[in-house]
Amino acid sequence: MAASLPRFPRVVFTIIEPISLVAGFIGVVADPDWFIAEQAPITAPLVSSVHARVVALQLGNLYLLMAMVGLAVLSTTSEVKVVRNYIIALWIADLGHIFACWLAMGDAFFDVARWNAMAWGNVGMTLFLCLTRSGWLLGFFGPDAVTDKPTVKRS
Repeated sequence: MAASLPRFPRVVFTIIEPISLVAGFIGVVADPDWFIAEQAPITAPLVSSVHARVVALQLGNLYLLMAMVGLAVLSTTSEVKVVRNYIIALWIADLGHIFACWLAMGDAFFDVARWNAMAWGNVGMTLFLCLTRSGWLLGFFGPDAVTDKPTVKRS
């Protein structure tokens, strides 16, 4: 199915997004304390607890899972309904993620000039993915390519 997506969303969903998710996984696993401290653009030093590190590492595991599921769904199914529902589920999750960041960051959420790299990844990248999903769902990138599949005649 990925081959039938218009070029821009295909590149975003099958290359950029999985790389971003794997990078997030590596960042968490390499240094959970850094990952936790960078979640909000604050200047006060933060000492993370064992609980926070466990949650961060679990989140990293989910990043890797999302990368693998995304590649599996987009590269193995030829069902448009499956891909559409997968993209809708991610779109809903994007909105939830952005809302959660807004709740947690407070006024810093709107102070884009002071965002650190993690805030750009958490909010900026998620917003980009959400807008790309919205565009694809609304047909802004053009129709999906038609793939000719041989029909199997059953007797």
